Amino acid sequence: MFTMHVDDDVELSILEPKHADALFELVDRNRSHLGMWLSFPNKTKEAGDSAAFISRSLTRMADGGGFWAGILYKGELAGSTGFLYIDQETGRTEIGYWLGAAFTGRGLVTKAVRKMVDYAFFELGLRKVDIQTAVGNGKSRAVPERLGFTKEGVLREYEYLNGSHHDRIVYGLLKEEWGKF
Repeated sequence: MFTMHVDDDVELSILEPKHADALFELVDRNRSHLGMWLSFPNKTKEAGDSAAFISRSLTRMADGGGFWAGILYKGELAGSTGFLYIDQETGRTEIGYWLGAAFTGRGLVTKAVRKMVDYAFFELGLRKVDIQTAVGNGKSRAVPERLGFTKEGVLREYEYLNGSHHDRIVYGLLKEEWGKF
């Protein structure tokens, strides 16, 4: 299916049914790492849950509403990134991402998101990309900050996770700003 070459070590590949077991195993191995900031690990109980997620993602892709891709590092599934939605009317999308703990510190997410931003602006013809992340998640916040996104605001007590409310910071990037950092 659809693959985007990022560099010699990194590729983005649309998640397909064949990835369900590897996706589940990665989530399962990183349950506490991912669960600090994301709710989906607690909802992913078996490989069938990952298969259902992939199926929903492929349906959304077929409908033009976004997709999720695996971040492959030297051929191994390291994490995922995706367009949570694609709004052609307003020309906007939001990028989400996560990475297994063993793959952090290599710039993989930054590289993947850079490729996704290029794809959003130059292949999909969108005009704005958003990224939202928990205020307390410094590693996740570093990605949009490194790529020149603008902090647009904070959504107070946006989500309830692990017994407490978390604020979420919203970053935005306009097409004409891309590459000026």
